[in-house]
Amino acid sequence: MKLTQTREALLEDLQATLGAIEKRNTSPILENVLLKIAKQTSYWRGTDLELEIASTSPLLDSTDGEITLPARKLADICKALPAESLIAIDVQEQRAIVSCGRSRFELATLPASDFPDLDDIGETHELVLPEAELKTLLESTAFAMANQDVRYYLNGMLLELTSDYIRTVSTDGHRLSLYTYTQLDKPIDKETQVIIPRKGVLELSRLLRADSQVPVQVQLSQNHLRVQLGKLRFTTKLVDGRYPDYKAAVPAKGQIQVDVDRKAFKDMLTRVAILSNEKFRGVRLSLRDNILVVQSNNPEQESAQDELDILYQGEEFNIGFNVNYLLDAVNHLQHDTLRLQLNAPESSALVTDPLNEAIRNVIMPIRL
Repeated sequence: MKLTQTREALLEDLQATLGAIEKRNTSPILENVLLKIAKQTSYWRGTDLELEIASTSPLLDSTDGEITLPARKLADICKALPAESLIAIDVQEQRAIVSCGRSRFELATLPASDFPDLDDIGETHELVLPEAELKTLLESTAFAMANQDVRYYLNGMLLELTSDYIRTVSTDGHRLSLYTYTQLDKPIDKETQVIIPRKGVLELSRLLRADSQVPVQVQLSQNHLRVQLGKLRFTTKLVDGRYPDYKAAVPAKGQIQVDVDRKAFKDMLTRVAILSNEKFRGVRLSLRDNILVVQSNNPEQESAQDELDILYQGEEFNIGFNVNYLLDAVNHLQHDTLRLQLNAPESSALVTDPLNEAIRNVIMPIRL
């Protein structure tokens, strides 16, 4: 079998599938990418048994066949070759000869018959939404996902479908973020909740484009999520677990509501965080007459304080937060103004966008 392809097209296919391939795996076949050639078309597929990314491209010239190739080595070779060049891959007796101009590389291969297939995804439920909106659904809340938490169901994102909206929810137990999409072309006929694993969320976000309004087909089955993106097909297994009742953790509305300039607040938090405790990252927010004060200190008896003018008339109010959680929430809002909604020093706070009700961030306070 053999193929001839432009460097750019070959690299695009390879880099897409690399997201599903682990750098170091106990099984050598999982470090390889499956290449199948049929009718002047290449079919690439990478997997780690939990996630699969497949890509299809027309070829300039080819001979049919299938093999697996070392994915990262092949991608690195393509990157190192000149732009706009033609690359030929010729497979002979379990060796792959990659040639371009006067450059020649010989790679070891493994049989295509050893390459694993993801389980059949079975009966699916389908929905269609714009590519940019799917990316926003994922990226608006992904930062709040847990990472290697013993509560394995938190190491992922809840995708909730109802007749009125699509919603994503992420939490690590200390903060929670949710995003609601309501511009459905037609009502969803089957209400459901699934948990997309952390790696699946991050890789799908990487593949989606923020500037594309092309309709994307999303398929959900009992155990899998599949997204068709033009010539790319993304499939991930779902987390088998029950997500906690997130609605109970979201306060309806704060008794104290303060609108703050988002960039000025972000810059102030960044400055004050420099002298916060490196382990707990605590900062104190104090509301006084038309002033928001942010303070920090650390075990070396160092301290920082900064102030911001706001519209606030009421009793003095103090509350502590992990500054990293606060900054994450602020960074994932889009407009110039954010709204802090507070109830009590020991109650969770809402960080929202007054111009976009779709996104809500909940942060648990800490005691300082």
